[in-house]
Amino acid sequence: MEYTGDDNLDVMRLAENNNRFIFKLLLKALGSKASSIVDFGAGNGLFSEMLIRAGRQTSCVEPADNMQRYFKVPPYRSLAEVPPADFIYSLNVLEHIEDDESVLREMFARLKPGGGLFLYVPAFPLLYSSMDKRVGHVRRYTRRELISKARAAGFSVRYCRYADFLGFFAALLFRLLPGSDGSLNPAAVKVYDELIIPPSRLLDKLSGGRLIGKNLYLYAEKENSVKRSIFF
Repeated sequence: MEYTGDDNLDVMRLAENNNRFIFKLLLKALGSKASSIVDFGAGNGLFSEMLIRAGRQTSCVEPADNMQRYFKVPPYRSLAEVPPADFIYSLNVLEHIEDDESVLREMFARLKPGGGLFLYVPAFPLLYSSMDKRVGHVRRYTRRELISKARAAGFSVRYCRYADFLGFFAALLFRLLPGSDGSLNPAAVKVYDELIIPPSRLLDKLSGGRLIGKNLYLYAEKENSVKRSIFF
């Protein structure tokens, strides 16, 4: 199995403001209790590296053959190989998987009771572009769809919000531009990260993540007993 978007992943390492923001969301969802953490679809290992530097040991799952070179310790090739975990996170991965519902059910099965799940995915099907096609995205999610699929897998959803308010408009413009092959320009990514991401995150905060955004993030739990999910 090969991942076709590895060049775009490498470019996204330049988006330091964006990566720090995602990492803060991840840390907030993670809290202080989880001791066994799994990165599902670890890609080039960027966020697992950040967690390890923060003192949070993380196990990685990455099935793509061409991504193995990024890891000093070989990652797991599937969730089935992973011991029961306190926390699973997956960043910009679920949209690549045709049968995402079965993966969510497997995540639920691999979590210990009381365990947490954090997902970060692209939002709004109308934003689907040549970039999505290039990196193998099967879909972009609606908020309703992501919540519904997490609930169907057994999770109790605590929150699901939009991220990158201004990114919605940037992604729409990218979709409408003619002739793009879907590759990311490093200089453009750097400019966007430095000039657009800071005000975009401010708008995320002011809107509470309830209006629009280029991405969605969700936090859910595997509870010991069935409780009513909370939506924000």
